[in-house]
Amino acid sequence: MPERTYFDSLGDAMAVLGVPLESRALARALTPDVPSEIWIPAKSPYIAVRPLGERVVKTYVNRTFIDQWLAPTRYERTYIVGGIADGPHAR
Repeated sequence: MPERTYFDSLGDAMAVLGVPLESRALARALTPDVPSEIWIPAKSPYIAVRPLGERVVKTYVNRTFIDQWLAPTRYERTYIVGGIADGPHAR
């Protein structure tokens, strides 16, 4: 089994992970819109998004929350349930 499964798009990765349809637009909005490596680790239930040429994963997308990189060792978590944000990006 490969260590990671890579994807051409965040949408493809979210479909495989099972991110609810109503949460996907918010996940896209909170993910940098730049060319990126996108993968799901073999034994972990999340999507990693790392902009090409960078060493840091900027966004982790899970089924119910998104972690966004703010600074070294610091991520900001936004919970997404049914497409509604609960956290710093709540609308």
